[in-house]
Amino acid sequence: MTMMQTPARTGRADPLLEIERRVLWLSTAIVHYANRVRPNPSGLKVGGHQASSASLVSIMTSLWFRHLRAADRVSVKPHASPVLHAINYLLGDLDQKYLTTLREFGGLQSYPSRAKDPDPVDYSTGSVGIGATAPIWGAVARRYVSRLGAADQPGLGRQYSLVGDAELDEGAVWEAILDPGVAELGEITWIVDLNRQSLDRVVPNIATGKLQGMFAAAGWQVLTLKYGQLQTGLFAQPGGEALRRRIDDMPNPEYQRLLRCGPAELRERLPGTDTALAGLVAGLDDGTLLAAIRNLAGHDLASLDAAFAAIEDTRPTVIFAYTVKGYGLPTQGHPQNHSALLTAAQMTQLAAELGADPADPWARFAPGTEPALLCADVARRLRRPAPPAAEPPAVPADFGRTPSGTMTTQAALGRALLDLTRAAPEAARRVVTVSPDVSLSTNLAGWVNKVGVWSVADRRDWFADDAETIVHWREKPAGQHIELGIAETNLAGLLGELGATWSRWGQALLPIGVLYDPFVGRALEPWSFGIYAGGQSILVGTPSGVSLAPEGGAHQSIITPSIGLEQPGCTSYSRPSRRTWNGSCSRASACSAGPAAARHTCGCPPGRLTRRWPPCRPIRRRANAVAARWSPGATCSAAARAGRTSRSPRWASWCPRRWRRPYGSRRPAWPPTWCA
Repeated sequence: MTMMQTPARTGRADPLLEIERRVLWLSTAIVHYANRVRPNPSGLKVGGHQASSASLVSIMTSLWFRHLRAADRVSVKPHASPVLHAINYLLGDLDQKYLTTLREFGGLQSYPSRAKDPDPVDYSTGSVGIGATAPIWGAVARRYVSRLGAADQPGLGRQYSLVGDAELDEGAVWEAILDPGVAELGEITWIVDLNRQSLDRVVPNIATGKLQGMFAAAGWQVLTLKYGQLQTGLFAQPGGEALRRRIDDMPNPEYQRLLRCGPAELRERLPGTDTALAGLVAGLDDGTLLAAIRNLAGHDLASLDAAFAAIEDTRPTVIFAYTVKGYGLPTQGHPQNHSALLTAAQMTQLAAELGADPADPWARFAPGTEPALLCADVARRLRRPAPPAAEPPAVPADFGRTPSGTMTTQAALGRALLDLTRAAPEAARRVVTVSPDVSLSTNLAGWVNKVGVWSVADRRDWFADDAETIVHWREKPAGQHIELGIAETNLAGLLGELGATWSRWGQALLPIGVLYDPFVGRALEPWSFGIYAGGQSILVGTPSGVSLAPEGGAHQSIITPSIGLEQPGCTSYSRPSRRTWNGSCSRASACSAGPAAARHTCGCPPGRLTRRWPPCRPIRRRANAVAARWSPGATCSAAARAGRTSRSPRWASWCPRRWRRPYGSRRPAWPPTWCA
């Protein structure tokens, strides 16, 4: 763990300071207008987070205007969305008309939304913990698509996460950090906005050291930004070491209380019984004393520059940046400032302090000024070309093979993947399977042997010469199976990012995730969020069905099919377990997991996700003669022309009975989206 030293002042006026003040004003004004100015017939509070935004203004200003590159991607903490919109506005990426539309239908979203915001957003982050970890899975997806010849190579950009310190309470954060492969992703950089406040309170204990140790134990580079330039200068004066000890040792609530003190009260509270510190405090004027107590490195542009320059690219990095929640606002440091709104009088006072005009709140910098020239230069530097249109690969209508004998639909899924490599190699090249340590028990062994396991670098297979080893775990950058630890949240997060590569880098993939059916509930939040953000993938849960599989109720659920039916943007498909319906289940499984699914999942906007529930029960495949009369790619449309539904006896032998119906319709949707 490294404590960053604050550089000395240069004495030169920095146009970035003017930009920082303007970003603070704009982000605060966006929330103010939505709540205090815009007509509101209901009279109810619109909401927004002025204090949470203010604590991140310095960090985001430094990152965007000095360090970010076009190939980089950033996940912004949910409550700082007004800061992102303010920066995009100054860079010319957001029309002024949207600044008055926060939380309005069709306007700026409450939290950064890649799907719905009108300006550039790299990651949707409305769900705390899920948005924070998205750049980890984005980095994996980016590295993976480089094997397909993506123009934007993985080593050319960093993946940043701007995280609130209270967000580190989320279990999803630590599930992602502790995955063994994450320690090899040097492009990952997290910046923790350490303002020591959560939504309801001041964080009661000093937990920073524990958090730093947890990141370090996971193999991360840990940098700490604590003291600003003013504090660092005072430490060198007589009594300075006493000031440092006092700041380090006081609990979080006491420090937050000092932020609310006037000069006289601060002179009494800060020194306590320390005579050396009392002497130092007595020699400071009121303005310097008030500035010193809140002079943290997370608001110091020079300290931030030094931290960004110290980032290593050989392992992930986390920067703990000490900040003040509500920095620069009248509400700074208040324990209940999370959703507090400035009054009209306070906004007028703030405008005077920041050099803004309340009568023209959305004014940009005057043309030709240093801040305006810097904004124009940064806009050119960060401009990204649109990704090329992603054309889905050609897939066959049928594999040309009718199975015989008895097998489970789990096994049929594995067989379908192998058949795809022979029948449609280009489509198969874009298949990537993901598993939370259950690839063998879900019948992917043959596929894993065929395509290998993806890893950042080649690794030796120490069991390659073992004659009794059936599954060969060959890890290489060209592998097409990604193995994760037992964390379904990570599985869903990675599926979402693999399914978004068509829109990020113009490379369409067909991600297929497999997991045990009852654990879909664990992955539900990131799975749903990935669909919302435009990810396209197939999620296979097994075993399923209404009859009990041999593994018992602990590994089987009867409610997850309804989850798939209720999830917007998801095409849900379940194979029933009753033998009277199972005559051609293996053929239907091949259809859903293979070519037909590829048509709608592999890079065709808007993003969708297919959800399958194959049972573990054996199935009789002699009835495949019935299904063989139809080719998988043409069956649905042929049935529609014939006027058949899933109730027709001839069709019921293999057609899924749980089609999602269009809203307001009593008949099944023909053709189903996975069979278009």
